[in-house]
Amino acid sequence: MIIGFAALLISNNANKVLFKYHFKYAENQRIEQYFERVRATSILLDNLQYELNYTCDNQDIDTLEHASYFNAEIRRLSLRTPNGITCGDMVDTLNIYAKPKQEIYLNQQISLIANTSKDRTIIQYHRQILKGFITVDITPQDPISLLKNECDGCWLQTVEGNGIILYTGNANRAESKIFNSPLQLNKDLTDQVVKPILSMPLFDNAWIKYYVADNVIQHYRESIRPYLIILLCSLTLILLVLMHRRFHNGKMLTFLLIKALKQNRLIPFYQPIVNAETNHICGYEVLMRWETKKGKIIPPDVFIPEAELNGLIVPMTVQLIETVAKDIKRLEVQHSIAPLPHYFSINVSPDLIQSTALINVIKMTLNKFKLQPHNFSFELTERTPISDFDKAKNVCDSLNELGIQVKLDDVGNGYCDFLALQKLQASTIKIDKIFVKNICDHNGMVIIESIVAFADKAEVEVIAEGIENREQASALLRAGVKYHQGYYYGKPAPFDKIKFNLFE
Repeated sequence: MIIGFAALLISNNANKVLFKYHFKYAENQRIEQYFERVRATSILLDNLQYELNYTCDNQDIDTLEHASYFNAEIRRLSLRTPNGITCGDMVDTLNIYAKPKQEIYLNQQISLIANTSKDRTIIQYHRQILKGFITVDITPQDPISLLKNECDGCWLQTVEGNGIILYTGNANRAESKIFNSPLQLNKDLTDQVVKPILSMPLFDNAWIKYYVADNVIQHYRESIRPYLIILLCSLTLILLVLMHRRFHNGKMLTFLLIKALKQNRLIPFYQPIVNAETNHICGYEVLMRWETKKGKIIPPDVFIPEAELNGLIVPMTVQLIETVAKDIKRLEVQHSIAPLPHYFSINVSPDLIQSTALINVIKMTLNKFKLQPHNFSFELTERTPISDFDKAKNVCDSLNELGIQVKLDDVGNGYCDFLALQKLQASTIKIDKIFVKNICDHNGMVIIESIVAFADKAEVEVIAEGIENREQASALLRAGVKYHQGYYYGKPAPFDKIKFNLFE
């Protein structure tokens, strides 16, 4: 972003684009102000129509002069009576309009007319009132601010419609300063080498076009340079502050995570995985949570990305494996059942699945707590890609030899799900909740059925996660997915909340 704004200071094309958008905004504002004057004039005529005799006598003329004199929106005001007599505010109409009259009708009430010198367009408002017809010339506005101080002939506005072209600006001088060739007035300018800086529709019957000389954009560039420099400096300062805060917060979060790791504050939450055909729990997914000294539970999306970034995810996962092993052993002792028939699925990052340390840790844990390999499985999360599939394959092969299953998490929403399935010999795939959410739609069901068909061919099990209601559960069963996980069956909970319903 900063580089882009720096380029804006020196790039002619970038300044031209910025000028164009600024110009378009200013012109839209100017047109809106014009039509605001038309609306104000319409309100004036609502009252004026009851003050006229509609005979063009002296009283009518005085009334028109008074209305014209005391209203800034009105340049000229005329009345045509039912008898065809026309009178006005005594402005000499013979010297106002170009001859022959050049007029573009925007609608039934508003038209644009060239003035005598053909360098200014007059907006005229026509209105049927109580017993006659009123015509109002709206007071012209100054050019938009971007052109106000530019030289005569350095810019030219055209309004094109009904085969007529009206000009605002000095068309004769524009020949040399903009077009470098003679202009044929009231001829289409599309064959000119110079293209309009702005071209926009006006109602459905006309187009407004602006042509400017190169020095106009150069002046604009010089005028906005100080503001761009200030903006660039401000953005640079903001970026530096944000980078400092991100660095400081990152260091602080890393420090707190190391402290939490030492104090065993990273605890497992368990969410049941259910065989929906029998409605029995067959296992649990282990989800890491951070418990503060005050008992506040911090969700994983707050700290897991930072842990993966700074390498803490590996020791955190190792510690989690041992904590889960302790919980499994406690369950076996409490219920006098060994081995426990359920599995506990722990998320591992690509970094850990590519490390032989995972094999050593799980072997030591099984021996230390006298547990069976089927009590553990590992879910490969793919928030980051696997960099070395050969190393990952060796680790997964070793896990399979031990009797520990490898599952692929969030299938369809990761980096390389199906490649990982092929290379790593995963036994289970988990359908991401984003697809489960839309399963009741036809397209959502088609995606689920495609994944199930693929799983059948690959001879792997399928677990659907993120199930929140009965409709989703029923639809998944119809699609052939019998292993379910989600809030519909149970929310993630700490050990002391799940141990009581473990064998229901």
